[in-house]
Amino acid sequence: MQLGVFTAGDLAPAEIVGLAVAAEEAGFDVFAVGEHHNPPYTSSSPTTLLAFIAARTTLRLSTATTLITTNDPARLAAEYATLCLLAPDRVDLVLGRGNTAKVFGWFGKEIEYSLPLTIEHYETLRSLWPTRPYVWHACTRSPEIADLAAEHDDGLFVFADQTEHVARYRDQAANPRLGVLADHLDDGLALDPDRLLIKVSSQEQIEKLLSDTCSALPSRRSSPDSTVRGTS
Repeated sequence: MQLGVFTAGDLAPAEIVGLAVAAEEAGFDVFAVGEHHNPPYTSSSPTTLLAFIAARTTLRLSTATTLITTNDPARLAAEYATLCLLAPDRVDLVLGRGNTAKVFGWFGKEIEYSLPLTIEHYETLRSLWPTRPYVWHACTRSPEIADLAAEHDDGLFVFADQTEHVARYRDQAANPRLGVLADHLDDGLALDPDRLLIKVSSQEQIEKLLSDTCSALPSRRSSPDSTVRGTS
């Protein structure tokens, strides 16, 4: 299991970078940042943030999530392909629909069409970027997204309290991989995920997560300095 942290992006960019550095120092595997365009969020350009973090850390980098609906898929391919060149074998994407009607309007889209836009833009992204890294699909309410992930042998990402389509996905996928976003470690571990990301907003929370991890997963202790990277 890959274990990491994520931020929704409601911090200053420099603070987000600081969280990533602290996450690496604590020994976590992955750092993810969400894409938001409305206050109080500052993470409207996750590729810029992740590129800066790539230069400061050796962490695996991801999104939580990338808006596949309101973004031009050709632009997504260009930006993330560049990030992959800067941080080879360290980048993957979690694609999501978004849920704020006002933001859809800012990009000339309508939230009522978010599901067909997700499918259409994903197919375009696949055709434009055949060498793309691993892709996960954020699934909160639509079984069609679980089906899409299973059909293309991609991963499924869910919130720890929104798991109604996980069994559907696992039943269909040839190589199912489950990612979980959680507020608390125990909530995520209960789902036996392949990747677990815990929400943090301060370095103190990363320190607490490190302590909780060492208690819950003693096998991940790899050295006397109590970092959590291990053999899992």
